[in-house]
Parts: sequence; C-alpha cells; structure tokens
Amino acid sequence: MVHSFHTPAIARPGLHVQGLSRHFSGVKAVDDVSFDLLPGETVALVGPNGAGKSTLIQLLSGVETPTAGRILLGDVRLDGRRPESIARLGMGRSFQTSRVFPALTVWDSVRLGTQAGLLRHRAETHADPGPRHGRLANPLSEIAGELLGLPGWRRRRAQADARAEMALRRFGDRLWPRRDQPAFSLSYANRRRLEIARVLAAEPRFVLLDEPAAGMNPSETAELTDLLLALRAEQPTLGLLVIEHKLSLVRRIADRVVVLNQGRVLATGTPAEALDHPEVVEAYLGRTRTRPAQSDAHLG
Repeated sequence: MVHSFHTPAIARPGLHVQGLSRHFSGVKAVDDVSFDLLPGETVALVGPNGAGKSTLIQLLSGVETPTAGRILLGDVRLDGRRPESIARLGMGRSFQTSRVFPALTVWDSVRLGTQAGLLRHRAETHADPGPRHGRLANPLSEIAGELLGLPGWRRRRAQADARAEMALRRFGDRLWPRRDQPAFSLSYANRRRLEIARVLAAEPRFVLLDEPAAGMNPSETAELTDLLLALRAEQPTLGLLVIEHKLSLVRRIADRVVVLNQGRVLATGTPAEALDHPEVVEAYLGRTRTRPAQSDAHLG
C-alpha cells in the first residue's frame, strides 16, 4: 500500500536497508538483505548474474515495491514512496542500460537533472515544514515566470545552469565540448557519462550507480574510476552504492563490499576480505581459488 508522507528532517545519517525482500511468484530475487551506507562511504554491491543486484537498486529507488523489510534515509521511510519523491529526498541513480533523452542536447539532458536538487533545496530552506515541500512546482507559475522573466525564475534558472555546467565539466573533453550536440550522437561510453552527469547535477546525498563501467574499455574504466575518486574527494559526505563486475574499479573505490548470491548477502567486508572469501570464489567460479584474482578480472 502506498502511503501519503510528509518530509521530516533526516536526523539519523545514512541509507539503512533492513530485512529487505522482493519475491516474484515464489522467486526470491532479494531475500532478507540488510546493510548500511553512510555519508562519505562507497559500498560496492557485487555478485554473479541473477544475484538480485539490480532488483535491489530498483527497490531502493522506488521502482519496485518490497515484499518485506524497510528502507530508511536517515529516519525517513523510503519504501512505499514513488521514485520522484525519493529523488527529491536526495537519492540519485543511474540504470544498468544507458538511458538518455536522444532528441535533447547534452546540455538540456543534464539540466533536466537539476530539478530534483533545486526542489530539495527549496524545501530545506523553506520556513514551513509542511507536506507540500518537495512537490513539483506549479506549472502555471513556472510558465509565467519564464514569460515575464520574474526574479525568482531567473534565480532558479541561473542555479540550474551552474549545476549543469559543473556536472558536465567533471567529464572534461568527453562531454563539455559536446554540450550542444544531441544525445543520440554520443558514443556508448559518453552516453554512460551523460547519464552519470545528469545524476550528479541534482547534487544528491546518495548515488546508486548500476554498472557504470558497462561497455567501457580498460582505459575508459580507469578514467571513470579516477572520476569517482575525485568526486569523493570533492564531496566527502556523498555516499556511493556501486554495482560493478569489474574488479579493478571495485578494489580501488570501495570502502566495503557487499556480495549477493541468489538474493541473499553472502559476504561483506573490505574488498580484499569479501572478494577473496572462499564462499564468494566458489559462487563465482565453482571452485576454490588457487591464486589471487587479477586486477582486471570480472565478476559474473
């Protein structure tokens, strides 16, 4: 059942997943999963294909509804909320397959991503903590603001432009010089970068990245790894949850690794502890590891 929610202050920091399950006609895609993601922490979510990783991201972002369990952002319940409500609370996500607006320019695509962050900022700075906070702006007032060039509208436009430019410039020559090109003209790797830039433009508190390096060659993967490390250094309170099969990326960026297998948590720990755990090796390879994993190995 979907409830009507107010948006209280997030007093207890972190994303908290408690006994989360999602069953489909008897299939336990996610089964009693619990973990925390704290501000400033990077957690990698790994596991064989079909382990339930993407379903878990769908649950955290509101696309799927849990069968059981709770999702908390601070003290705010997320389970039962719609995706747009979760986004306005400070949760950003990318998708396993690249999703861009092909007819929009790169600039307009990223600028769309600024809206959730601007709405959250307006809610946080508003004097009245009532339930209207975080709702979409009144379309008529927005149209009037644009036609008449009202000060509030000009201020919001300047804020959106600044956020979009900052997000695009993070990717240097990959995106910023192409900002006036249509999204469909980008390479596959640049479409992945564009989707991440759109997520970052909202200035979220937590970011869920579903296989961000998918389809990238080793050089592009290393470049993305460096970008994520730089992002952490620039935003020390940002929490990252990253689904990834590439061990080179996981070992460099993750503080902790959560390994899923058949919908359940198989192991947790530092990258070395979790990825070299005998049960994890057996789940992936079907045998006991006889030598250390290579840095460019893939999971799943």
